[in-house]
Amino acid sequence: MKNEALNSTIVPTCVGNGLVALDVIIGFEGNNQAQFLAGGSCGNVMTILSYLGWNSYPIARLSNNVAGDLLFQDLQKWNVKDDLLQITETGSTPVIIHRILKDKKGDPKHRFEFRNPEDGKYLPSYKPCLAKSVPTIIETVPHSNVFYFDRINRASIDLAKAYKATGTTIFFEPSSVKDQKGFQQSLELADVLKFAQDRIPEYDLLYPVASVPLEIQTLGSLGLKYRKKGEKSWTKLAGYSIENVIDSAGAGDWLTSGIIMNLFKNKGSNLSELSTDKIEFALHFGQALSAMNCTFEGARGLMYEVPRQELILMISHIVSSSKHIINLGNRVKTFSHNDLGVRKISSLFATAHR
Repeated sequence: MKNEALNSTIVPTCVGNGLVALDVIIGFEGNNQAQFLAGGSCGNVMTILSYLGWNSYPIARLSNNVAGDLLFQDLQKWNVKDDLLQITETGSTPVIIHRILKDKKGDPKHRFEFRNPEDGKYLPSYKPCLAKSVPTIIETVPHSNVFYFDRINRASIDLAKAYKATGTTIFFEPSSVKDQKGFQQSLELADVLKFAQDRIPEYDLLYPVASVPLEIQTLGSLGLKYRKKGEKSWTKLAGYSIENVIDSAGAGDWLTSGIIMNLFKNKGSNLSELSTDKIEFALHFGQALSAMNCTFEGARGLMYEVPRQELILMISHIVSSSKHIINLGNRVKTFSHNDLGVRKISSLFATAHR
């Protein structure tokens, strides 16, 4: 790790702890060619925020192999900060196969695979940051507008406590409530809770009243609903409809990034003081980003094709128009932004020579 003086009043900053993985993206053609890009919920959110002009610091404990090198190369392309990325003998570079398919009707769908198709063995999986690393992390990046985490573990909770004490907004995006004790501890620290209804379908029964300043429940193609602390009922926002859908992976990560970008660029933003209009603008902004990315391959395909300033102008115009049908004409296309040709999955686990 490198010490770096950080002035979050100049450029907003987000520190993220959670799944940072290498996505192996296989498109419609099924010709064994693949794209190798940084992925995982935390990896995607951190990379998108960097593209959107933020300082982003993902935390990960990776292994020294080809997969780690490919992941690093993609993060570096987008100026993601590597200060909190560790390469250790006990680390792991998660690998996820992201296969883009079509259903019987010819409509696009995707599937995540966690076994090597060459031998059927499980691919490397996520290993959490160690709790003993927390003091060094805080020392390295002491100031942040937002602390984001998508995995419940001791380090995430300790980091959330430490950053919250400095006025940092805590953004919690769980995928389940299996760890009930950790989930409750995380809720007590969170300023924003965002989750998919299909991942935690029992949430409304467990928590009939909002316990977090801002709760966001995504509903897939039906949009989302949100509520504020103390409220029982939810306010529903319809999503955006768009033609030429190719791949819906990463939609939730773009939504998260749009929310963070719009609501928390000033450190210490108080959600209770934000108007409904500002909150809903941020939610719609994220929804429009999500919809547009669905017209590209991969969880972050949009950012490889459309310059940041052009995208922000386009999304701002879409949200301001209050229309929920996005028509991009011939602008959208399928493309290959990091095609490394035919490569055996097993070759990703060879030791990297740095």
